[in-house]
Amino acid sequence: MQWLKVEMKRRQVAGMNEYDLTIIGGGSAGLVLAVAGAKLGKKTALVEKHRLGGDCLWTGCVPSKALLKSAKIANYMREAKKYGIMVEGFQVDFQRVMQHVRGAQETIEQEHDNPERFREMGVDLIFGNGHFDTRRTFVVEDVEKGETTTLKSKKFVISTGSRPATPPIPGIESIEHLNSENVWELDELPSKLLVVGAGPIGIELGQAFHRLGSQVTIAQRSGRILTKEDSDVSERMLSYLREDGLEILLNTNLIEVMNQTGQSGHRVKLKVGDEKREVSVDQILVSAGRKPNIEGLALEEIGVKVGERGIEVNSKLQTSIKNIYAAGDVIGHYLFTHVAAFQAQKIVRNIFFPGSSSIDYSVVPWTTFCHPEVARCGLTEEEARSKYGDVDVFTVDLHDVDRAVAEGETKGFIKVIATKWTGKILGVHLVGANAGEVIHEFVLAMKEGLPLRKLGGVIHIYPTFSSIVWSVSGKWLAEGTLSKTVVGLIKALVGLIKTLRGMLSKK
Repeated sequence: MQWLKVEMKRRQVAGMNEYDLTIIGGGSAGLVLAVAGAKLGKKTALVEKHRLGGDCLWTGCVPSKALLKSAKIANYMREAKKYGIMVEGFQVDFQRVMQHVRGAQETIEQEHDNPERFREMGVDLIFGNGHFDTRRTFVVEDVEKGETTTLKSKKFVISTGSRPATPPIPGIESIEHLNSENVWELDELPSKLLVVGAGPIGIELGQAFHRLGSQVTIAQRSGRILTKEDSDVSERMLSYLREDGLEILLNTNLIEVMNQTGQSGHRVKLKVGDEKREVSVDQILVSAGRKPNIEGLALEEIGVKVGERGIEVNSKLQTSIKNIYAAGDVIGHYLFTHVAAFQAQKIVRNIFFPGSSSIDYSVVPWTTFCHPEVARCGLTEEEARSKYGDVDVFTVDLHDVDRAVAEGETKGFIKVIATKWTGKILGVHLVGANAGEVIHEFVLAMKEGLPLRKLGGVIHIYPTFSSIVWSVSGKWLAEGTLSKTVVGLIKALVGLIKTLRGMLSKK
């Protein structure tokens, strides 16, 4: 028992500053880790420089979805006539819209991300900036206590997230512009808004502000929008968004940005293809990438390797220092809240349980929550053909889904890429209402290796949007390579039999 006495004495000397697990960053990954550490009975510290919830609660998922809901309702009001509802003269009160957004944030903060909730679990929550002093110690300027605290820990996890990147546009640094962080401080709807970038953030916010009453122009440097999506999805969404009234400029670069002389707003010089153009706007929203929050942590001083995308980790989510792990946007793999939480779960398993397990990114779904929604899991058609050669591709249009017709939500389609003979699902691309909900059946199928024929054998409720799963699975049976080959062989066999019979009859 001597070792126990020594250990107890050592802990008494160390006091409250020695931990089993210390988490730096209270976003999605950090909160999952903190709950797990506390429930497993591990002495856990969580360091957060500002407020719990991270980008998702305060500048990302939650506020954008609340804003998109208001925008969708405004659009339904405009289109109410087609449903037999006569609405005239409705108004958008942007201040109340923003109150709705902030109310959603406050509710989630109080019910899920309240600091006291974590402290009651046993987590030592410390607010303040900090840096690594050694590989085993982290120094924090505790803003609540007004003192410097040194945390000694067996394991560290860095989950400090990311922030918007500002592209090198001449003049952009000299003007006040919006990004995905400060756009939520608006209390007045911009009359004219220029959105720089047509990725998920630019498309979601651009469409939302347009439907709330802004005149929106989206400038995209490349030749298509949503460049991480399948090309058919990008093409269809471009058509839908333009039909919605958004001005989308492709192959466009910003040459210069400047304040308007003697009045509010900005002048922007653009190059659209080979044509030069100048526009005047009230606000510019930059949504052109993100960068990891690693400044001030003193990572290089203790030997943690950092690459172009963020902190480098191995398949176990360890950094170059074995007792230090990292998760979420700060490692730059998939910048999604659900992936950060997934990574945190893997770290919990690798830190606190015997053995270790590599993280598997082969089935990672995501959704862009514009209207219609865009959901994806797996490979694009181009990626699948590059990796597997010839593949089967099945599509079903939402015009063929009765629930979509009944609700007037026929914009969209499903595209499934599968192996030719077995029907193994390689990629799923959904455009349409509730796409982010419907795709999860495919996610499970891909994770468990279920082919399309298995999904076709599952009863789906009618009428639902999910019946599109049944429809596209049925296409494999009717149009897949295996079915066509079998049908072809049968026809050939029938033809051969007829020929033989004819020859015998002549004899």
